[in-house]
Amino acid sequence: MSARFITQSDQLFPPTKRLVQTACGTLAGLLAGLIYAALLTSQRISLMMNPTDLPGDSLFHLLLSAVIGGCFGLMLGEQTATTGGSLVWGIVFGALWWLIGPLTLFPLLHGVRPDWSVTSARTAFPLLVGLSVTYGAFMGLLYWGLYGLVTSWRNLRMARRGLWHTVQAALSGGLAGLLGGWVFGVWMEQAGFFPLVAGLVNSTDPGMGRSLHFGISVLIGVSYGILFQQDTRTIGTSIAWGLVYGLIWWILGPLTVMPWLLGQGVQWSLAAAQSVFASLIGHLLYGITLGVAQAVLSQIWRTLFVDSDPLTREPEGPGTRSLRALGLGAAASIGGGLTFTIVMVATNAFPVIAGLMGMSGAIEGFVVHMGISVLIGAAYGLLFRHESTSPYAGLAWGLVYGTVWWVLGPLTLMPSLLGFPLQWSLEAALSNFPSLVGHLLYGVVLALVYDRLLQRYDPRRAKAAQTEIAPSAKAVPALWGLVLVLLMFILLLQG
Repeated sequence: MSARFITQSDQLFPPTKRLVQTACGTLAGLLAGLIYAALLTSQRISLMMNPTDLPGDSLFHLLLSAVIGGCFGLMLGEQTATTGGSLVWGIVFGALWWLIGPLTLFPLLHGVRPDWSVTSARTAFPLLVGLSVTYGAFMGLLYWGLYGLVTSWRNLRMARRGLWHTVQAALSGGLAGLLGGWVFGVWMEQAGFFPLVAGLVNSTDPGMGRSLHFGISVLIGVSYGILFQQDTRTIGTSIAWGLVYGLIWWILGPLTVMPWLLGQGVQWSLAAAQSVFASLIGHLLYGITLGVAQAVLSQIWRTLFVDSDPLTREPEGPGTRSLRALGLGAAASIGGGLTFTIVMVATNAFPVIAGLMGMSGAIEGFVVHMGISVLIGAAYGLLFRHESTSPYAGLAWGLVYGTVWWVLGPLTLMPSLLGFPLQWSLEAALSNFPSLVGHLLYGVVLALVYDRLLQRYDPRRAKAAQTEIAPSAKAVPALWGLVLVLLMFILLLQG
């Protein structure tokens, strides 16, 4: 439904369309700036990074917010073809403004030469949190709503037609959120986190906290299904957007909404974020689980009511297509696995990998590593065979896929298989940072080689992929930015 709302604007003449996009962006930026300012005030941090608020700071902030929103609408209005896409682009634009504003423009206004040092970035960490998710996310959502309202308010019939798809997406998202909440709840039980959640209703009962946790998980899943219903047509894309949504809710949950409801104000400081870093990994894992489950449920729905239609069937059976995708993914993984080997050798990680099979030698570790690489690569081929529209898009999916397996592998599955606790602490994540670099390199090489093999050995599938998900593909470049935002969070939190 969201893509249909936006595409109705094609009926506007280009000059009028640009004017509408800029006006909607300006209003969205202004409203998001008001929300951001209200939340930041609870931390007693100046909007303009002054030691104390000065007269005119609030007015100047709102003016800047409106200008940024107008630039968002003018520059990225064509990319916001879906609700989820607009949300993600808003976050990326907010993070970009953090680099331009608090790290560059604001010091110049104070007569200080910006140095873009890690120390300056850590000082401005609360503004990174607020501008990326609070200001940026709200700006993206408000822009999509305002622009859709202006351009499609007459098309009520189309809105009613899309209502059924929204209900289906909400139901599948809610069930997926319940499953994701169960996975996340395993860690919360071990960490004794449920009594803290129960504090939202002035209780310390773990049972009450557990009930609230699952209720919130379902609501987040419902919102995910609705917001990303046009972006998650395959399991691969749903995993990617689920990971993104997990990051968003780590900021909105333990850093923003929860402390605010407990009367503490938002907790966007570096120290507060460091104290709940384990929750970040939990939220990412929740998002991954949410994405997988929501996509599977949606696929079941399409199998029963869409793919069963003879008019929508493909010439080849699903078994043939899946086997080819598995084979191409496995072949592409050789390059990714060998590239990852560079990091593994530098960190002497092969003996640890060999421990998964009860061995300890480096050669055995290399064999196990390549075997795991092939399995993960084959899974990539199956999950992302519809998304490899170009090397550019493949690079984005590869970055996200590498991040996913960093969360699943050295932080979660590997320590569990070796009999150790989950490695979700900040210290564990920092010690595994070289592994994150290796996983990102693996994902990039895997995706690029897979795209090349797909073009060579399955040109019909490659051509079809370029036309199947055009609306959601407009948000793919934003994934690059979101991976960089996640990396910035991890690097800044190590201080």
